[in-house]
Amino acid sequence: MTGTSTTLAQSPAPPAPTPQATIISSVEMHAAIELNEAGPLADSVLRVLPIESKYNVGVSVGRRSQVDGKTPPDAIVHDAITEVYQIIEGNGVLVTGGTLESPTPFPNDGQIVRQIIGPSAFGKVILDGMRHNVGPGDIVVIPPHTAHGFVEINTKRIVYTLIRIDPEQILELRNKSD
Repeated sequence: MTGTSTTLAQSPAPPAPTPQATIISSVEMHAAIELNEAGPLADSVLRVLPIESKYNVGVSVGRRSQVDGKTPPDAIVHDAITEVYQIIEGNGVLVTGGTLESPTPFPNDGQIVRQIIGPSAFGKVILDGMRHNVGPGDIVVIPPHTAHGFVEINTKRIVYTLIRIDPEQILELRNKSD
């Protein structure tokens, strides 16, 4: 018989693993807050996760505290990272927008840039920004290139969850808190 062909049965490719949700418990968040209780500020990175190899998402808990009854200077702007705050404790005034007076870039080779905030600059004052009274339950979305900082903390401290959206995958991955 001419023109016969043999077809080999091929096994289907194994299915890609199903993405899994990541749970960060309130117990873990509160432990991170209490662990970093000293000083005027803390930013405890709990996770930095890759999302389908397209971008990273960082999850932190942040705290800003009064020092001798006053709010320390707090002004920063990020070049690439979007931040989403949800206030969980305390009240204060957050300034967003405007420009930093005398911005000082963080060193791009520094650990804080790779692990926490991405390329950024800091200063002591935000000029021409908008003031927002924030408290428990409030959510603030801060796009890249938006100056922001707490100018008044009206309680002993203000604590917030902090989600960082990292489209350039600058932040180092972290599967669990250290």
